[in-house]
Amino acid sequence: MQEITKSTMEFFIKDQEASVEKNLQDILFALNQSAIVAITDRTGKITFANDKFIEVSQYSLDELLGKPQNIVNSAYHSKEFFKNLWKTIGNGEVWRGDIRNRKKDGSFYWVDTTIVPFLNEKGIPYQYVSIRYEITSRKRAEEVIRHLAYNDQLTDLPNRLYFRRKLSELVAHAEKNKKEFCLVKFNIDRLRYINDSLGYEMGDYVLSVVALRLKEMLPVDNILARLSGDEFAFILKDFGNEMKVSTMIKEIQEYIQQPIDIKGQQYALSSSVGVAYYPKHAREASELSTKAEKALLEMKERGGGGFQVYEPGSAKKSIERMFLENELRKSIRFGHFSLDYQPKFSIATGKITGVEALVRWDHPDLGRIPPNQFIEIAEETRMINVLGEWVLREACRQASEWEQKGFHYSMAVNVSAIQLEDPDFLETLEGILREEGNRPDLLELELTESFFGDQGELQEVIIDIRKLGVKIAIDDFGTGYSSFSYIKELPVDTLKIDRAFIRDLDGGKENSAIVEAILSVAKTVGLNVVAEGIEEEEQLQVLKDLGCEKGQGYYFSKPTLASECESFMTVNI
Repeated sequence: MQEITKSTMEFFIKDQEASVEKNLQDILFALNQSAIVAITDRTGKITFANDKFIEVSQYSLDELLGKPQNIVNSAYHSKEFFKNLWKTIGNGEVWRGDIRNRKKDGSFYWVDTTIVPFLNEKGIPYQYVSIRYEITSRKRAEEVIRHLAYNDQLTDLPNRLYFRRKLSELVAHAEKNKKEFCLVKFNIDRLRYINDSLGYEMGDYVLSVVALRLKEMLPVDNILARLSGDEFAFILKDFGNEMKVSTMIKEIQEYIQQPIDIKGQQYALSSSVGVAYYPKHAREASELSTKAEKALLEMKERGGGGFQVYEPGSAKKSIERMFLENELRKSIRFGHFSLDYQPKFSIATGKITGVEALVRWDHPDLGRIPPNQFIEIAEETRMINVLGEWVLREACRQASEWEQKGFHYSMAVNVSAIQLEDPDFLETLEGILREEGNRPDLLELELTESFFGDQGELQEVIIDIRKLGVKIAIDDFGTGYSSFSYIKELPVDTLKIDRAFIRDLDGGKENSAIVEAILSVAKTVGLNVVAEGIEEEEQLQVLKDLGCEKGQGYYFSKPTLASECESFMTVNI
């Protein structure tokens, strides 16, 4: 009986050992298929390298064994980086992080790395096992997104977000080191006339020429950025004295004024400049920026074509601004507004998928006034709350009318951050949906991208809006806060790629790569995507090849009356 028991136990133990060995072999096989595995001794010399390591690094096994681990060092990381790494594993702790390595042919690759120290009986590491997963594609996508976050796509200059960050850093540095510097706001005068007469494509060309000329005129170590449509900014460090600044600005304006050939015609540009000095005019970044802007506005009020240094008390509202503000207030009271609707379409089928409501100011005497001339005024004066409520109600009324006809398409409405700051906004939204009888899931509120970078405290409001079933979209993606590491955590449903990415989509591989990266990451985090500003067949084809599902733009339809927009819906039936 004892013999049977002993025999049985021996069989059981052998079976268990075989099972453990089989499991270890399976684990090793799985690692070889997916991970780069290396074992080094306590000095960092390689004692084992799996097939994946050999394949990725392009070194043979003989070339790896006995060599120090830094054979694949790319010199990308600092000495401090590796000092901390060795300190961690030398203390018997696991180290995790991303490392850029170099292949035998000199090309680089990124690996997500875990290094596990194995300790002897005295608790001292005698070897290290590193397990790595190649993440080069992910890193490239992150680099594209990082570039989008801080660069203007038209001029490839740093954008407002980057400039604001660098200005804050420079103020902190200047305060610590008792330095001075000069902030310059630069504006192209009357660029809208080129846009109106020759089209936005020519206006964009002018902007790119101006950006190039500014880069040529400014020292390399000075910060230059495009802040918005026709406004640039740069910082002059170690400027010497204010007289030298005046001389430099005059030279820049003269160079900018050199004629530009547009469709065979010569156009000479005029520019306006506002200047503020640190610490003479302000010690805070935001205040310094505001004062440079006030100086710029005063210059433009005088007709432009020169430069103005900030002077206390120089901020004045222009007569035009005061007039528009007064007329806007009256027009809101008397209802001089209407909505146009621009359809969104499926890129694959060409069928309508939804519409966007766009407010229009139809002044009884001045005619139709573009939104870019009154929306900012409405926001600054808080008139946007009353106007925005009317827009939202009218759009919901129209959507409800279409729903009753059997046209169940999403209705997108632009909403200002000012409106969301109103404590009654949520209640107002609920009331409109209830009174107009809309399906909440067919309403989509569009918020500008900068809202998510600057108004994080209002995200609770967005969450409450989505609880109603209403969708949230990020509008004009790429013109403000573009970090996907942040966006993937936001409570949003749709991403609208800004027209700046689409405009030259058929002109080269760079824009295609950018759009492809946006689509890829958006898909990863579960966002719907709409491409804005589609105007050409070639753009549509590239978007279709890249897998973009929805589009909007003049290629399909301009913003139009509700009755004309309805005709697209009728075709879908």
